Amino acid sequence: MTNKRKYIIAILVVVFILIIVLLKGLFAGNDKIDQVQVESTRGVIGDPIDVMLDFYELWLSAKKSTSTNPFAEGITKSLVLSQEMSDKLSEFEGKLSDSDIDPVLCQTSVPEKLRARPIFKQDALVQMLVLPSNKQSGTQASVTLSAHDGLWEITEIKCGSGESAPEQGEFSFDREGWLLKSVPPPLDSRNWHLVFEEDGIPGHTAPLFFNEQSSCKALDGTESVCVADSFIEAVKVHLQGNMTEVGVDVRRIEFLE
Repeated sequence: MTNKRKYIIAILVVVFILIIVLLKGLFAGNDKIDQVQVESTRGVIGDPIDVMLDFYELWLSAKKSTSTNPFAEGITKSLVLSQEMSDKLSEFEGKLSDSDIDPVLCQTSVPEKLRARPIFKQDALVQMLVLPSNKQSGTQASVTLSAHDGLWEITEIKCGSGESAPEQGEFSFDREGWLLKSVPPPLDSRNWHLVFEEDGIPGHTAPLFFNEQSSCKALDGTESVCVADSFIEAVKVHLQGNMTEVGVDVRRIEFLE
């Protein structure tokens, strides 16, 4: 083999090695980019209530297990949790005793089953109460979910006492707005609606449901059972009630100037 041929082969080998090194670096870089993209895309597609219940069922199942726990199962790293919520729950690993309140279930003992009660539901914000299904509990979890880019994530879990909405006063729904019945589809024009502003954004609506406990306070101060047939469109009111899966169970309406 001539020196010239040896020289050409050596050059080709060096070039081949350089290509391999460059390709490895390129693919490694892409892996890192993909990893960053996956880690930064938090949230889950689906109905927010189902998304929350799926997470709680996983947590409850791991709590019931005699061979593992939610931390060992990596549930605190779930994409259904916001990064802040994930970090917050991860801090409890190895620090909880049997007598401590669980930061997700908000119970000192592990319930057999769970039930959920809606507090508030809008297009990009949902709040639920999560409680044991088999007993009247002194504590419950208030769970907030927020939506972004079609994905739902749990942004806050608060433990509170009593089966009521924490930091909401006596009622889970307490807003000022305008009464309206002539609403466009897909809203149901058979029901009265409250049109109100939320976080500076107008145009939010909530269907209203009345019963014999719904009280209405007129401008002159007189108060009586609400008669929805006597309402006038676009009247400003202060409405209090309890949010359900289908709308607001009205407890009190005060008509405003």
